[in-house]
Amino acid sequence: MRIRLFIVLVCALGLSSAAQSQALLPDQWCGNTGKSAWLDWYQANKDLIVDQRGVDTSWLYVPMTIHIVGDNSGNGYYPFDYAARAVCEMNDLYHDAHIRFYLVPGDPVRYLNNSSWYKHQYNQGGQMINQNKLPNRLNAFVVEDPAGNCGYAWKDAIVLGKGCSGSGNITWSHEAGHHLSLPHTFLGWEGESWDFSQPAPATIGNGDYPVEMVNGDNCYFSGDGFCDTKPDYLSNRWFCNNNLESNIKQRDPEGIEFRSDATLIMSYASDECSSRFSPEQIEAMRANLYDEHIEYISQPAPFTELDDDLSTTLISPVDSQYVQYNDVTLNWNLVPGASYYVVEVSPVASFSPRVYYQTFFGPVTSTTVTKGLLNNWTMYWRVRAYNEWDICQPYDNAQVGIFKTKNLTSTNNLERVATAELTPNPVAGGTPAVLTVSSDESMDIALQISDAAGRMVFTQHYRLSGGENRLEIPTDGMSAGFYILNLYNEKGAFLKRLVVTE
Repeated sequence: MRIRLFIVLVCALGLSSAAQSQALLPDQWCGNTGKSAWLDWYQANKDLIVDQRGVDTSWLYVPMTIHIVGDNSGNGYYPFDYAARAVCEMNDLYHDAHIRFYLVPGDPVRYLNNSSWYKHQYNQGGQMINQNKLPNRLNAFVVEDPAGNCGYAWKDAIVLGKGCSGSGNITWSHEAGHHLSLPHTFLGWEGESWDFSQPAPATIGNGDYPVEMVNGDNCYFSGDGFCDTKPDYLSNRWFCNNNLESNIKQRDPEGIEFRSDATLIMSYASDECSSRFSPEQIEAMRANLYDEHIEYISQPAPFTELDDDLSTTLISPVDSQYVQYNDVTLNWNLVPGASYYVVEVSPVASFSPRVYYQTFFGPVTSTTVTKGLLNNWTMYWRVRAYNEWDICQPYDNAQVGIFKTKNLTSTNNLERVATAELTPNPVAGGTPAVLTVSSDESMDIALQISDAAGRMVFTQHYRLSGGENRLEIPTDGMSAGFYILNLYNEKGAFLKRLVVTE
């Protein structure tokens, strides 16, 4: 009982300052530096903790709510299904730690409209967290610009940049590691400038940090304080070699050469190199959950697994049936155990780009699309089902529905007297495309070109003669992407899709 009391008492002393102890630096890949008071306590008392707790390999479950931030008008939201995918990939990287993240049932996501939080500096970021952080869960805020970083962990929350949250990016896992007490592997070298062809100094950070040696000396007093992570002096982003080590050679204070370990998630190695936490890092994160975040793992997790081979059954439209282009109702069947459905519509079978996507919460089996779809196009759609616990459902077995759009409510007389063909398509940016219009009669006609967001980028009026007409389409100034060409007059219209490449 004395040992237990000692652990709880010392831990309580560390709790008051741990959340604030990791100061922030601007304009870094990650905005964290320093080491938490809790980790100092843990590393000083690790043997005592292990003796008291024993070896523990049970699974620990962390509830999350994702706060997706837009500007004042609600523009710029990060897609919720992308955020769910980020949590899924985070679970892959935490598997060996036996830590699994899941979404809070009934409260998985909240949307915040605030331009000063959407792109913020630390004062605004602290305000965002303080005003919106929810108890008993890990709060993750997704913004456009988190104070010039890809992300940071602060005030018992993590903040992620949209641009650093794509598939294969480790930012979420890295910041969650900070949240669970881990510092950078290169702790103390932030802001240091050193010629790595020379031996490292004995201390850094105004003498505050002894430098870790290749032979293991100082490993418990320098760097991240874990002896199973190699020395690492690289505080800027770096790429790895084929051996998953840094291309840059460093020298410890005795002049011994080494390369940093690129596999460690808490280093600054590039995303494709990093994949693991060390055993000592894992022990620290698990101890942190038991001490600082016991409220996470004390809650019952919603263990509802979905079949990895499940496929949402699509009802209509399928089999290339014709539908009204600006009033399409998509219908599908419920999936047992599913809480969310992601619906995607695209003009291409690869579903990139998507002209419509939406996440629906609850037992929803249909949606009606009234804008964004093109007339006279073949469209593809699919639905992915998942729930708060099982958010890693792949698209491998997804049923794909096909439908064709048409204006079923009116007659397009322009199609009766003319045809239009666009070449080349795709076209390289800066190279003109040609719209060839073959007409049975002379007529006036207008051409408008808009980008994928609906912004007008070109407009011109023409006089067509009977026969073949070649209308040159300039692409100077058009960025890579797809554009909609609308050729129209009082008789009707032609819609064409132009793809501009780099």
